[in-house]
Formats: sequence, structure tokens, C-alpha cells
Amino acid sequence: MEKQKMPFSEFDIQKVLGSSEGKSLIALLNQDGGAVLRKAADALKSGRQEDAKQLLEPLMRTPEAQELVRKINEK
Repeated sequence: MEKQKMPFSEFDIQKVLGSSEGKSLIALLNQDGGAVLRKAADALKSGRQEDAKQLLEPLMRTPEAQELVRKINEK
């Protein structure tokens, strides 16, 4: 199984994670001690993007996460 290329670069990731919104989003995703985030990262490393998406989807549907993503996308 060939891994799919991510639709964003390492620079894009660093830019987002360095922003206040990105840091808030990571904090939100780490509320459970980071268990879901680690599982999603492991899935991505294994090329299982759909699994990662399904793991993160409940957290990303919260109003707080959606607002943070909206602000990140505006930048």
C-alpha cells in the first residue's frame, strides 16, 4: 500500500502550530492526555488518513474547534 502525500507542507504545519489558534487547537486535542491525537498521528504515519480523520472528527466538530479552524483558514 502506497502512502498518500499530505495536502500540506511541513512549513504549513509549522506556521499553523506556531499560531495562537494552532496552539489552542492542539490544547483542545490534548484534553484527553493526547490519546486520540497520538492514535491519529500513528494512523497518519501508517498511511491511514481515513482512520486518522475518523478519530479526530468528534473533537473537530465541537464549536470551539470549528471556530479555531475558521480563524486558521482566514490567515
